[in-house]
Amino acid sequence: MGQVKGPLVSLLAAVAGPQPLIILPHDNPDPDALASAATLQYVLRELTEKESIIALGGIIGRAENRAMVKYLNINLVPVKEIEFTPESQVALVDTQPGRSNNSLPADVRPTVVIDHHPAYVETDTIPFVDLRDQYGATSTILTEYLRDSHVTVESKIATALFYGIAAETQDLGRESTPADFAASHFLYPYANKRRLGKIENARVPREYFRTFRDAIEEAVVYDKVVISDLGDVLYPDMVAEVADFLLRLDEVDWALAMGCYKKNLHVSLRTTDRDANAGEILQKVLGSRSAGGHDMIAGGKIRIDGNGLEREKIAVRVKDRLLRRIGVESANPWDLV
Repeated sequence: MGQVKGPLVSLLAAVAGPQPLIILPHDNPDPDALASAATLQYVLRELTEKESIIALGGIIGRAENRAMVKYLNINLVPVKEIEFTPESQVALVDTQPGRSNNSLPADVRPTVVIDHHPAYVETDTIPFVDLRDQYGATSTILTEYLRDSHVTVESKIATALFYGIAAETQDLGRESTPADFAASHFLYPYANKRRLGKIENARVPREYFRTFRDAIEEAVVYDKVVISDLGDVLYPDMVAEVADFLLRLDEVDWALAMGCYKKNLHVSLRTTDRDANAGEILQKVLGSRSAGGHDMIAGGKIRIDGNGLEREKIAVRVKDRLLRRIGVESANPWDLV
C-alpha cells in the first residue's frame, strides 16, 4: 500500500477517534449518493479499521437503486434506529447541512461534508469539507479518494462508483467534466459488468408503467416548457425519472415533474439549456432551503399539511412561479397527447 495523499489525509485526521462514524447520504438516496457512502465506508475501514454505518433516510424506491443495494451488498440502517447526539461523528455525503433533503438533526454538527453541489451554508466550523460543484458526481470525488488511498479496488465498490457516475451524468452526457471521464475510465476495468447489467436493467412492477402513462396524459406544454403533475407517486425518485423522460421531447428546453409522497410535494426540474441554472431557478420557485441542484438538473420538495385542495393550490403556484421565472407565463398551453 502506497502513502495516502490528497484531501484523504485531512479526512482521516477529522474522523480519528474511537466512536463509529455515521455516514448519512441525502434522503431517498440515488446511485451517486449510495456509491459515495459505500466507498467512504470501505476506504476508512481498509485504512484505519474505522467502524461506520450508512444511515438511510427515506426509502430506496427506484428499481435500479434497489438492485444496486442488493447486488453490491450495500448495508443501510434506517435513520429512526440511530441515536444521534451532539457528540456523534457524522459524514454528510452528496448533501449538506441545513438542507431539507437529509435527516441530520438540527443540533448535530457534521464532522465531514462531501458533495458536488454548490455551498449552501457556511462550513467554517466543520472539520472536513470537500465541495466540488464543478464535478458531475460526488462519486467522482470518492473515486479520487479511492485512488489516493492505494487500497485494493474492490469490484463491488468500483461497480457502485461507475454506476453512480453514469446515473448522475446520464452516461457522461450531462454536466460531466474531464474529472468524471477520468474516474469512469479508471473504474471500468474493475467493475463487474454482469452485476452492472442487472442494475441497469432492473425489473419493475406494473404500477411503474401506469405512472408513466398518467405522466404522459397529464403533461402540458407551455412554449418551451413541459410540465406534468403525477399526483401521488410510489416513491420520490419517480418524479425525477419522469422529468428526465419528458425532457426528451424535441419541442422543449425545460421539463418539470411534480408528485406527492407522504405529505411532501416532490419537484424535479431539468433543462437542455447550458446557459441556464436550474438549481437557482428552482430555489427561487420553492425557497432556498427547499431546493438545490446544478445548471441542468434540480430538485426539491414542499411540505403539504392540508387536504387535496391545498396540494392543488401549491402545485399551481409552483407551476406559475416556474413559468414566470423562465419567461413563458403568457404562453398558450397545449396537451402533450
